[in-house]
Amino acid sequence: MGRSREYLGERLVDSYDGRGEDCGEMMKGFCWNILPGILGALTALVLMSALLYYPYKWSFDDGKSAEFSVAVAGVSGLDPDRDLGRATLDPTFDLTVRIKEPRRYSVACVERGTTAAVSYRGVQLASGPAPELCGRNENTTEARSVMAWGHAKAVPEFARERLAEELRRGDAAVDVTLTTPARYCRSCMQTVIECKPRVGSGEFSPRCGVPTDFPTFPDSPDVPYPQYQVLQPGRRLLR
Repeated sequence: MGRSREYLGERLVDSYDGRGEDCGEMMKGFCWNILPGILGALTALVLMSALLYYPYKWSFDDGKSAEFSVAVAGVSGLDPDRDLGRATLDPTFDLTVRIKEPRRYSVACVERGTTAAVSYRGVQLASGPAPELCGRNENTTEARSVMAWGHAKAVPEFARERLAEELRRGDAAVDVTLTTPARYCRSCMQTVIECKPRVGSGEFSPRCGVPTDFPTFPDSPDVPYPQYQVLQPGRRLLR
């Protein structure tokens, strides 16, 4: 440690060569001047890595969005000669719902409680519950045998005649709407997915439209909503 001990006669003499004090001063300078800088640089590096990780991660999904599509796997109750001559119809649709999720770190879902409704030229023919379904991790997910049915549905004559002609030609298409459930809360959003599959071909529709998410609240005489403006039955928007 820079300290030596010498014997002069009978006396023990301690002498210092000065190196110990220099080493102590160097350690003090390192601890007070250099070490804080190193620790600060390491801390900044960790923080910057965390901040840059998520933009880098989400950059894989930039410009991508989930693709919803629907196919009519089967239909009954719409025979042009036997059924479409009647004023009321009892159709049944066997639907397949598909989600293509091209994003690596995102999830697109048809949530529980969603309703699938089938209509033709604005006239609803059938409806039924859709199962919960999610697409994730750059994968494709399908839900088969999603049933929608109608009973004694009144359809105008012009619509029945047009549908019969299209079915005979093999180019009939229906509108399928997947509507998520409405909830009683101010911040809840309802999603509507609009698809147009062909009937009889079993092919999936072109990419379904998801126009927007909007707040919606089902009517209930037991729950007052003085802060909402009623725009149409079943839908209230904040003032």
